[in-house]
Amino acid sequence: MFATKRPSRRSTLLFIFLLSWFLTGCAVQANSENWPGLSVQGSIVYVAHGPAVIAYDAVAQTQRWIFRPENRALQMNATPSVQDGRVIFGDYGASSGMFSPTIIVTAYGLQENDSPTPTTLWTNSTIATDKIIAGPLQVGDTVYIGTADNHLSALDATTGVEQWRFATDGPVWATPTYYEGTLYLTSLDKHVYAINANTGDELWQAELGGAISAQAIVNPAEKLVYVGAYDNTLHALNMDTGIEEWQAVATNWIWSAPALADDTLYFADSSAQVFAVDAASGEKLWQVSIDQMNESGGIASRIEIDGAIQASPVVADGIVYIAAEGNENTEEGLLVALDAETGVEIWQRTTRASLFTTPVIVDDMIVVAMNSELAVLAAYDRASGDPKWTYVPILD
Repeated sequence: MFATKRPSRRSTLLFIFLLSWFLTGCAVQANSENWPGLSVQGSIVYVAHGPAVIAYDAVAQTQRWIFRPENRALQMNATPSVQDGRVIFGDYGASSGMFSPTIIVTAYGLQENDSPTPTTLWTNSTIATDKIIAGPLQVGDTVYIGTADNHLSALDATTGVEQWRFATDGPVWATPTYYEGTLYLTSLDKHVYAINANTGDELWQAELGGAISAQAIVNPAEKLVYVGAYDNTLHALNMDTGIEEWQAVATNWIWSAPALADDTLYFADSSAQVFAVDAASGEKLWQVSIDQMNESGGIASRIEIDGAIQASPVVADGIVYIAAEGNENTEEGLLVALDAETGVEIWQRTTRASLFTTPVIVDDMIVVAMNSELAVLAAYDRASGDPKWTYVPILD
């Protein structure tokens, strides 16, 4: 019975995402229709949520700054890239006028300072004609930005001037991965591309059996690059050639990137299954199902759920943290801590909204982002799962 639900379940998830993606470009809204983008540097958490990008000190529990463009119709949900106090992100675009079909999409480069508003270094509204969903990647003085109109752009990170452009046959929803002069790029066109990071020249491409919305993860020790796809499979490709070395089969679509820790690879799928496999061979070490909640609606009761996992696992100090959709009926999310060696549950916590964004770690806390009027950020003790704080930005 459970297996028969999977095709409709994953189709519904994709439909909801695409519908909300469309709506954000057509209407002025105060709240985001998509899940936030989240990144961290030191104690500062950066969250792109709807009409704003916010820097929040997770230790001091204070807002550092908030950035909102003049056009309040814009939505910004891609993960911000932070390097040397430079914050780069893109928006989902907005109409250029009532009688114009043109959508203006902008990438932004900000410089942090000691004021409540960062300095705008540059904006670029020429690199994309469709939404920027993928978080940018900064490497030195270059920033790489994937776009939903089927390409990757390399910009000067200090000026925003485009240096080169690489075309794909489908939207780019994931941040590229960099290693020693090579970019590994995934696309909804079912391909993985290896690209010269300096010139934009293609080194190789590999076609998989399904669309790819997840970032590639590189393992130099094994000369492998790992990619999860909508063909229910985690693929391990040779870093130099793109030839597939092995596969690890899941039970449903893999939306997110795996997490590599020591010699083990952790990943999850849309049927709330979590897997640990050997990073060299793909041999399964364990598999657990995140399909139960200890509490829902404020009532302590063990209930079965059918919530997908679309965030990447986070691994630290022998614990795997999983952010899940949770209870789709009550729209409560689920945060679970598993023993990295065995997959045994250590603790779980119900969150105020479904979780689709990969959490980040700050000191002894794990911080999640959600699209809720009750909390945009929430922190939990890594060891016990006890709530530490919640944060709701005030947008004028």
